[in-house]
Amino acid sequence: MKKHRLKIAVFLLFSLFFFVPDKAACASEGTVELTSQTNEPSKCFAASLRMQNLEYRILFSCHYLIYPVDETTFNYVMWATPQKGGNPVKLGTLGLGKGEFKTKTPFTSLFVTTESKKDTKTPSGSVVMRGNIKSIEFLEGETTPTPTSSPESDQVQNGEEVKQEEVKQELTTKDKLILALKRAGIAALFALVALIGIIFVISRSRG
Repeated sequence: MKKHRLKIAVFLLFSLFFFVPDKAACASEGTVELTSQTNEPSKCFAASLRMQNLEYRILFSCHYLIYPVDETTFNYVMWATPQKGGNPVKLGTLGLGKGEFKTKTPFTSLFVTTESKKDTKTPSGSVVMRGNIKSIEFLEGETTPTPTSSPESDQVQNGEEVKQEEVKQELTTKDKLILALKRAGIAALFALVALIGIIFVISRSRG
């Protein structure tokens, strides 16, 4: 019985350790905009996601990389700043400006240096780009579902629109009829006045 309880306790601890999200680790999930720290227009965009094996995969895309940087410098190297401090973690060279890096170290920012040797283990060249990680707002908190219209509601709305158009058409017909009656009344009034005038002229000429 004691062994059974011990197994249950170990299983619960194991579950808590692996399935409860680590806020510090999740903080390294997000996007990074590395902006130029020099007069050159070079820039990079990176997206970091934590996989099930607790490893971060960092996809990156860079623009306006200049090769060679100078007569002795041919490499752009990306580094990660560890969340707990310490020496920067080397991720790799940028190459043609697109690729993927992997690391198990949580980090807070990324930066790029220009190096004469691509196998360097510590940054020794100039920092040309830098950026802090930004959390993915879409994945934070609960989202409010957006209601979608059903075909029936669309039919009802279409029916209401048709009725409104019919009412507008009816009103337009009534307006035309009233306008026609007004014009006929005015014409009849003019005819009556003209007739009275003619009778008045004839009666005077006889008298």
